[in-house]
Amino acid sequence: MRPRVALLGTLALGLLLVSCSGRERSNPLDAANPVSGGAPQGFNAIAGFVSARIVWTPRPDLAIDGFRLYRKAPFDADYVPLAGLQSPSSSSYFDGGLIDGLDYRYRLYFVTQGALSARYAEDIATPGRVRAWTADVAGGRLLQLSPDARDVITVRDGYGAVYSLGVTPDHGPLWIPDNLSGTIRIVDPVNFTAVNVSGFTQQPFTTALDPIDGSAWVCDLSGQVVHLSPSGAPAGGSLPLLLQPAGVATDADDGDVWVTELAGNRVRRYLRDGTPNGARAISSPSRVATDSLTANGWVTSFTTGWVWRIRQDLVVLDSLHLNGPIGVALDWRRRTAWVADALANELVGIDMDTRAVRFRVAGLGEPRDVAVDLDRGEGWVVGRTAGAVYRFSPTGALLGSVGGLGNPHEVRLDRGYQ
Repeated sequence: MRPRVALLGTLALGLLLVSCSGRERSNPLDAANPVSGGAPQGFNAIAGFVSARIVWTPRPDLAIDGFRLYRKAPFDADYVPLAGLQSPSSSSYFDGGLIDGLDYRYRLYFVTQGALSARYAEDIATPGRVRAWTADVAGGRLLQLSPDARDVITVRDGYGAVYSLGVTPDHGPLWIPDNLSGTIRIVDPVNFTAVNVSGFTQQPFTTALDPIDGSAWVCDLSGQVVHLSPSGAPAGGSLPLLLQPAGVATDADDGDVWVTELAGNRVRRYLRDGTPNGARAISSPSRVATDSLTANGWVTSFTTGWVWRIRQDLVVLDSLHLNGPIGVALDWRRRTAWVADALANELVGIDMDTRAVRFRVAGLGEPRDVAVDLDRGEGWVVGRTAGAVYRFSPTGALLGSVGGLGNPHEVRLDRGYQ
């Protein structure tokens, strides 16, 4: 019987050791913990304007002294501590007085009996002045993104099927058309109060703002482009008798309006007061953008794959062929045209003067739209099927991205007054 007793004792001891080992590994301070890895959890550095907000999961339930936060600025040789010991119940820290456009790296440690934990949580933030906005068509959500395109700052629900946005500079109103209900919401981006405008459109789609008075030109796919003031009242005459107007842009200098008629196979141009100023037959035009330096228009066609460069008097200057381009944005300062080639799953950077391709970026998940930060020359791109927005350098290098956005179609930037 002794061998059996010994065997039972060995099994019991083994089970005890396994049980103790399991309890050890469940300890968040244990480096072998499969969830925490021994580091603080929920750590995130969220960029803002000349600032960053650092957040983490509080742990008043642990036998720790608290947390210690460190930062490494671009001009620092190593990480330096911020403030003092943070209590176990603390969950955030505001870091102000930063320099926009520079990378700041942060680390957070547990502190136990006066000593830092062996493992730390780490993140990076790049503050900036840009306020970026997108919308989730499927979820009816409006989302504000951080200026480094790494985080979602704000989420608001109940906006319907939003395929396009209009963003007024310097915290001005957001224009949010709901394609299903026919309602256009003019939203205060600070407190999110809204003026709901209905009765003017049936299928509101893309939007362009007047650079002079902030009024909006909104494409109605049912056959017109309406012109509304920031109060929601009509702002002069609308543009009637159009066949599926899908794209609209305004000239930054004189406010003239360009419209693409997807089903009408035309590009039209109007004076700022809505007076017709010419038309040009173009096969299935999708979107249009204007060159502030030359006043030329750039027009894309998803159906045919062409990108046309069109003079102010609507003479076609030249063209280039891609696969299925939709969105186009022009960095007229650096002479780069950013084109979202959705069918090829590529972002294409084109020299606006020579039409040479400067860069291509693939694998973005159906890039449909692009916006440019003219101050920094950075491009912001929507990947619809990826549910993501990407931020690129002027040469096409990826600087940041944020996913989990559902079904976004467009991104727009508030760069403030220039």
